[in-house]
Amino acid sequence: MWSDWHQLTVYLKNTFSIKGDLLSVLFLVGIQEAGTGFREYTQDEKTGLIKLAKYTLLSLAGYFQKIELADRDPLFIPSEKKSLPGNPDQIETILKNELLAYFNNTTFSL
Repeated sequence: MWSDWHQLTVYLKNTFSIKGDLLSVLFLVGIQEAGTGFREYTQDEKTGLIKLAKYTLLSLAGYFQKIELADRDPLFIPSEKKSLPGNPDQIETILKNELLAYFNNTTFSL
């Protein structure tokens, strides 16, 4: 369904009234993954949700392993098979590709 980053961000911008940038899209994924719903968040909560989204997406790409813990946030440990590139532009590309896959393969409901 989504093959283009711009197309996805325009849709999300119109649907959820967000900026349509990478951080805003990560924030939406963090809300989805945390299951907390769309509400007001503190800055620390927003940061935590964005981190949750990043690690979730990077685990889907094979760079981290996600370990679910009872009554706690998941734990993400680096993969022994795949190392994350050091270049921020490469990481951004990985995240955008994984976001496209995420929205193509996940039933998104806030």
